[in-house]
Amino acid sequence: MERSPASDKTRRERLAHNEALDRQLNERKAEWMEEGLATAGFRCECATLHCGARFRLSPKRWQEVHFRSDRFLVAPGHVAAEIEVVVEESPDYWIVEKQGEAAKIAEATD
Repeated sequence: MERSPASDKTRRERLAHNEALDRQLNERKAEWMEEGLATAGFRCECATLHCGARFRLSPKRWQEVHFRSDRFLVAPGHVAAEIEVVVEESPDYWIVEKQGEAAKIAEATD
């Protein structure tokens, strides 16, 4: 069964919204860490709604990555190729940049 262009757009929008939700949760963690509270690490900001991947990095590094609203941190390999491209790889996480409609959604939800 072939998907229509409209259903592809809806899927890409859903993926982008899932990632924006994880970024919002991580923003709170960054604030908690700056206040000296312990956290379990940052969530993977991939499109999989219930992804359990976590990684440690400083609040400063997290903010550097998110200076641009179209950039997200994901676990290695957790890339939704239809909406993003990898712009940087480290052993513990990758930085992806949203493309097209996903970039617009990321900006609107930031």
